[in-house]
Amino acid sequence: MKTTLRWIVSLCGVFLSLAWGHPAPSTCSFGDPRFEELSHQNVVLIEPKNYVVGEENFVIIQLEKPELPSGYMVSVFVDTITSPKSEPEVQGWYPKTSIKPLVEGVYELSVRVNLMYKGS
Repeated sequence: MKTTLRWIVSLCGVFLSLAWGHPAPSTCSFGDPRFEELSHQNVVLIEPKNYVVGEENFVIIQLEKPELPSGYMVSVFVDTITSPKSEPEVQGWYPKTSIKPLVEGVYELSVRVNLMYKGS
């Protein structure tokens, strides 16, 4: 069985739709000067070599600056753009997102990685 995933990656530092990655986002500190530094970093998706139909396949999300201070968290949203007969089962988690294709075919997914900050 051959299953291929194509990625459309949108990296975002959320609150006001601030983009993570390239081009560099314009940011607002939300009361914490570290937000600007943390929101300007690269994010890498590490995929399995082969996706197996009917099984969980894990995509690892690596941040350039993975140590986040208290009040910061990362969320992951995965949208299916195109798929064969059925959409895959997806659980978007950081640092490991699960993708379970249910049928053989080509899937196109959009991934949004969001930096969130909640001050005390």
